[in-house]
Amino acid sequence: MKQLILFILLAGVFACKSKTKSGPLPGIPGANKDSISAQADSAGTTTAGKIDIESFGDIKLGQHYRETVKALGNPGSKSKAVEWGADGLLHEDWTWPGKGLTLNLSSETGKVESSLSVFSITAKSPCTFKTKAGVGIGSSYNEVQAAYKGHIDPSSGDTTIIVGSVYGGIIFTFKEDKVSEIFLGAAAE
Repeated sequence: MKQLILFILLAGVFACKSKTKSGPLPGIPGANKDSISAQADSAGTTTAGKIDIESFGDIKLGQHYRETVKALGNPGSKSKAVEWGADGLLHEDWTWPGKGLTLNLSSETGKVESSLSVFSITAKSPCTFKTKAGVGIGSSYNEVQAAYKGHIDPSSGDTTIIVGSVYGGIIFTFKEDKVSEIFLGAAAE
């Protein structure tokens, strides 16, 4: 009996031990860097393994606002910061109309300067950025399916493909079989 208990305890210890550390992804509840990451070859085709749902062109979820402004320049407009009850953070939308981008940035109350970072990304025409898998505005429905095969949420339909989940992923919206909008981040809490 003692040997059985010892075996179960050791099995539990080894099953929980991980060789790599992974932290949570900002703005994506329940997701971490080990559960979701992406690789694409030079042709933009997703390679075997995990997918990247946090990078889009020169911007990335969790990126500090200074790095975002360095990459995109100053936004055309900024909304007033509003506290969200779902996460207790202050959220504001920054828009770059000429780039087809709207970013939701979040920060902690009283720590805006140090914590203001990208919470979600929304892209529309004329955005030219691509995901790590090479998908962008204007990509076809079939191209998105091929790029993210095996990672598409079953609730996806004819006008929307969800990669990952609404709790943290990429949502592609289609018009006439072409990507018209791309959303990266948590669409639900």
